[in-house]
Amino acid sequence: MSRNTKPNTDQVSTQERRKSLAADLEAYLASGKTIEQVPTGFTNQDPLGGRRHIILGPSRNRGS
Repeated sequence: MSRNTKPNTDQVSTQERRKSLAADLEAYLASGKTIEQVPTGFTNQDPLGGRRHIILGPSRNRGS
């Protein structure tokens, strides 16, 4: 007897998601739009622009 008593609904929903994605992609391409492939490791950040630090949390009075 198998220990897996959960019905295999994950497999079905994954297949449905794939079909839905394929249909959405087909409609997107049929509308005349294109998909641009970018090289691996490509980033849109300016390498000379320096880093931007993101501060999370409540705002503080920073020197004003």
